[in-house]
Amino acid sequence: MDKEIIEKIIAAGNHAPSGSNSQPWKFIVKDNIIQVVTLPEKDHKVFNFRNRGTHIAHGALMENIDIASRFLGYEPKFELFPQKHISTTITLSPLKEVKDVGLYNSIFQRHTNRKPYEKEPLPQKEKDYLFQAVNRFTQCELITVQGEKIHQVAENLAFDILINLQNEVLHKLLFQEIIWKEEEQKHRHGLYIKTMEATPPKAFFFNLLKNWKVAKFFNKIKLLQKIYQESAKTNASAALMGAIVVEDYDDNFTQAGRLMENIWLRASKLDLNFHLITGVLFLWQQVNFGEKSIFSENEKDTINKAYKNLTEIFNVKNKIIALTFRIGRADKPLAISYKRPPEIVWE
Repeated sequence: MDKEIIEKIIAAGNHAPSGSNSQPWKFIVKDNIIQVVTLPEKDHKVFNFRNRGTHIAHGALMENIDIASRFLGYEPKFELFPQKHISTTITLSPLKEVKDVGLYNSIFQRHTNRKPYEKEPLPQKEKDYLFQAVNRFTQCELITVQGEKIHQVAENLAFDILINLQNEVLHKLLFQEIIWKEEEQKHRHGLYIKTMEATPPKAFFFNLLKNWKVAKFFNKIKLLQKIYQESAKTNASAALMGAIVVEDYDDNFTQAGRLMENIWLRASKLDLNFHLITGVLFLWQQVNFGEKSIFSENEKDTINKAYKNLTEIFNVKNKIIALTFRIGRADKPLAISYKRPPEIVWE
C-alpha cells in the first residue's frame, strides 16, 4: 500500500478525542495492516476504571479510521482485541466503489467546546441527521433529554468538579494535568487551561486553587460550591443532552466511543458544538468496583446519589451509562487542544 495513504488514515485516527488529550495509543504498520496499541498508562489513573476511558478513546479512533479509509478508497476490516494491549488490527483492502459519507473533513474540525450553549431545541431534521448511525451500534442504546431534564442531568454531572477540588488525591492529579502554556501541549498530554474556558481572571483564580491548602480553605468558606453551581449552569445550557448506555462489559465501551464519535462528527458538520462529560460516571465505577480508599464516605455518598439520579432521569435499567454529552450552538471556544503527531512503527 501507498505509505502516504496509510499515514493519512492514521492521522485521521489520531484526531480522536481522549481523556486529558492523552492520545493513549501508538500504531504498528506492516504492508496493509495497522495494529493499534493501547497505552492506558497515559490516561487518568482514577477516571479510567478498567481502562474503559481508554476503550472509549480507541472506539472514537476506530470510527475515524473507518471513515478515513473509505474516503481514501479502502475497506477496513477490524479485528477487536486480537492480543493483549492491541485494541484492534485493521486490514485494508481496495474498495470497488468509494462511498463518501461526508464526515472525513469533520474529523479535523471536531473539537470540544465548554462554553455555554444556546438552549433552543434542535429542529427534528438535525436530530435525525445527528443520530442517523445509531442502529449500526447494536451494543449501544442512545437516550436523549430536553427541557427541564437537562437541568437535572447537569446538576448531577457537575459534582465531579467539586470532588476533584475537595479530594486531595484527585486535586493533585487534576493539577498535574493542567497545561498553563500553549506550547507545552506539543510535549505532553493534559488539559490546556484555555480549552477549559478559563479567561485571565478565571485562570488566575484556578492557579490559586493549585495549592491544596488554598483549595481546602475555599472549600471551608463554601467558595468551591460556587464553582460547582457555575459548572452545573454551563452544563445545563444545551439544546439537548444525551447518554450512551451499554451492558456492563469492557468491550462495549469501545462501541460507545465509536457511536459518540459518529454523533460528534455529524454535529461538527452541522456547525453544532459537543461537550463530552464523563467524570461522575467513572467516579461511580471506582467508588463501587475499583479504588475506594481514596474517597471519604461523604464523597462516596455524593457520587452514588448523583449516578442514581442520572439513571432515573435517563430511565436506565440493568445497564450502565458509558458516557454523557451535551449539544448546542455556541460562540467559538477560547482554544482547541493540540494533537501531537502519532507514534508509528513501520515493520
